[in-house]
Amino acid sequence: MIFVITFISSHQAMQANKKFIKSKHKCEIIPTPREISSECGFSLQGESDNLQEIVDFCQKSGLVYEAIYIKSGVKYEKS
Repeated sequence: MIFVITFISSHQAMQANKKFIKSKHKCEIIPTPREISSECGFSLQGESDNLQEIVDFCQKSGLVYEAIYIKSGVKYEKS
C-alpha cells in the first residue's frame, strides 16, 4: 500500500525524511497533495505492507507528524 505522512511544517518533513533515509523504510519527500492539506508544502510518501511498522518507526524516532493517509486509487483515506 502507498502511504503519505503529513506534517505541520516543512522543517518537520525534512527532518523525518533524513530519518527515513537511514532506515529500512523507503519513502520520498513530495509536495503535499491538495486533497489532503494545504498547511505544509511537503509530505513523505512511501510503500509498505505493514502500516503499523511505519507508525512504530515514527514513534520510536520521535517524529512529530500530523497524519498518515493511505492512497486508494486517486483518493487518500486517513488512517
